[in-house]
Amino acid sequence: MEKKRKSVYKEDCVPSECLRIDLNVRVEGKSFRFNQVLTNALHHFYKEISNKIEYRFEIVEEINLSAQMFDEFLSTIQWYCEAKSHLWKLEHLLELWDAARVLNIVHLIRTCERKVGRIISEENFETVYAKANHYKSEIVLYKARSFLQRVWLEEDFKMSLTHVLSYSEFYHLIKYRPDNNYEDISEDIILRSIFEWVENFEKQVESTEEISQELVKLSLDKRENGDRDSFLEDKLEESSKLSRLLKASKYNSASIKCLKELSIHQLCKKDREAELILTKAISFKLDRNTHGYWPPGAFERNKVGYRHIGVLADEDQVCAMLLEEEYFLWMEVPRCPLHSKITNLTVFDNELYTVSSSGLESLIFVYRNKEWKFVLDLPNEDFVVVSKGECIYVIDGTSSSVKCVSPRETPVLHSEIKFPVTMRNPESALDFDKSILIFCSTDSDEKSAVISLDVPEHKWTDCGHLEGSAKNLVGFRNETNYFILQRDGTISQVLRNQDDSIEFTVIKRLWSIQSAVRGAFIYNEVLYVFSNTPMESLCLSGVLGAFCKIEYWHQERKACDYVHFFMDIDDVRMSGRINYFVEDSDEFPDE
Repeated sequence: MEKKRKSVYKEDCVPSECLRIDLNVRVEGKSFRFNQVLTNALHHFYKEISNKIEYRFEIVEEINLSAQMFDEFLSTIQWYCEAKSHLWKLEHLLELWDAARVLNIVHLIRTCERKVGRIISEENFETVYAKANHYKSEIVLYKARSFLQRVWLEEDFKMSLTHVLSYSEFYHLIKYRPDNNYEDISEDIILRSIFEWVENFEKQVESTEEISQELVKLSLDKRENGDRDSFLEDKLEESSKLSRLLKASKYNSASIKCLKELSIHQLCKKDREAELILTKAISFKLDRNTHGYWPPGAFERNKVGYRHIGVLADEDQVCAMLLEEEYFLWMEVPRCPLHSKITNLTVFDNELYTVSSSGLESLIFVYRNKEWKFVLDLPNEDFVVVSKGECIYVIDGTSSSVKCVSPRETPVLHSEIKFPVTMRNPESALDFDKSILIFCSTDSDEKSAVISLDVPEHKWTDCGHLEGSAKNLVGFRNETNYFILQRDGTISQVLRNQDDSIEFTVIKRLWSIQSAVRGAFIYNEVLYVFSNTPMESLCLSGVLGAFCKIEYWHQERKACDYVHFFMDIDDVRMSGRINYFVEDSDEFPDE
């Protein structure tokens, strides 16, 4: 019966424009004036559902529908849309949506919102978005954002579609991803869209400037004053909107060509911060001498299967922790049968290297194409290893030398540099600026010696002393600053003065015990730390300007190193034997 009824509706309603019916339509007692097409459709609908046969032959001047009858009328819309009938065009759906809002009946409103969300197109996008924004309809706004994400994939995408979005809406669209389609969008398209949106925003500000000046002269009530103040605040902040939108994107993943073009854009000439953001991204793209560090968004969204991970060397096994998940997940990287005891991890040219001790010598392996490959064997063990420039620097305290391993060349062992006479007992190292800072133990745990090895000149410089022990000291960085974390919990920023001397500025002490820290790095404004020392009831907090949160991982086994890496995790597997623990800090409060 239902299918037959709908068939009748279709035959009657499609040619309804040829009829002129002067009809008063009431829904739940409220009167509505619909356009002629909807009026005719409602008239036919009413006659079909009426039990009074005489209505088929009488001229009806007024119909009164219940909410249930109106909902049944709306239920025909999806069927007509599939038939591509001209009856259910946007203009008609918007009128029905208006009516549902007037009636204030939730299920009718939701029905209309779902109907409108299904027919969003490039032609009607601005109209639909404006209406949805006016009604604060989360359903339609979500559908509209999803539509934008889909059309961003198309070559002929109209950038102007984003102009209707407010700053907060456009920021949300770029930063957050409600569906997987966003992963396929080129970052070049997103950056160009940002610049076009900001250009349009500035034009709107300029066009309303005269009006705003007139408003300032008027005597406004409290609400009007609030609106005016909000407008003026937006205007004052306009120069920084571009930089904030760029930071919300994964600008480091854009092509060099795109970055260079936008860095000389007229907007960048007015916004020094935005220009600096793009300049740094270009430098990162061209830099082959920084290893094991990825600035925010440094890889493309569409690298399927690739994830940022924390890599831990635990005896003979390499383990990985996903950093981008809501919950912590540890996995095992395929085991190398020649790994007896891993002593070091390092990243060079976006590949993971291990140093494994086998008695009187050490073996270096690289993880490549989902398997471990032998690189080189070196005498001795217990090294400090750091990647910088063209080489992996293996600092060997036993032979008092630095072995330069160059994976890009043959032979792999490039050269060997002897320690200066004053240098002994190297404990850790930091890739800092144009140098490698090597921290050495002294006769007292209260002071450590600091020696600098300039790269690539290989020039030694005595940098004086550091307060505290060099044992278990680790270094890390963010986009602009370098830090060290000592085992007593002291975090210091590393600075180079104008006279080229090195200075350590203590920022904060995170804990008061001695911790066997194995590694630390910053990712997504979180400081990840791994230690062999458990801590209970640890109260951790962020550091303003460095990181907002700390994840302190620990276990009582013999972990040796912990580094940041980016890799395809399709070949890693869940582990049932890994048992690591975390002390999670609250996000850093503004203070």
